[in-house]
Amino acid sequence: MAIKRHKPTSPGRRFATWSDRAEVTKKTPEKSLTE
Repeated sequence: MAIKRHKPTSPGRRFATWSDRAEVTKKTPEKSLTE
């Protein structure tokens, strides 16, 4: 899982990081699990 770091545009965002779950989740739901 990658960690995203953004440019510090304000003091509150200076050390903010977000988890990137692109390799864990899919864009579309599993067809066999939907109605």
